[in-house]
Amino acid sequence: MRIGLHTDDVIEASDDFFGTVVNKAARVSTAAEPDEILASDATRVIIGGAQGFIFGDSTEVQLKGFEGCHMVHGLTWQT
Repeated sequence: MRIGLHTDDVIEASDDFFGTVVNKAARVSTAAEPDEILASDATRVIIGGAQGFIFGDSTEVQLKGFEGCHMVHGLTWQT
């Protein structure tokens, strides 16, 4: 399983979600390795130092359909 998180405004219509935020989250998940959670830089900034989140390595990646490089951050799953 690969998980990608991105935070931005979303469009909801007929119980479905649309917009760049959905596309970018999908691209971030594609950049993840198996059994990895990656969060976009926007998500990392919003989470800040909130308890319960452990971020690991950060790296820049290119995301299909988005210009330039994008910073993503590893997120450790806790149970």
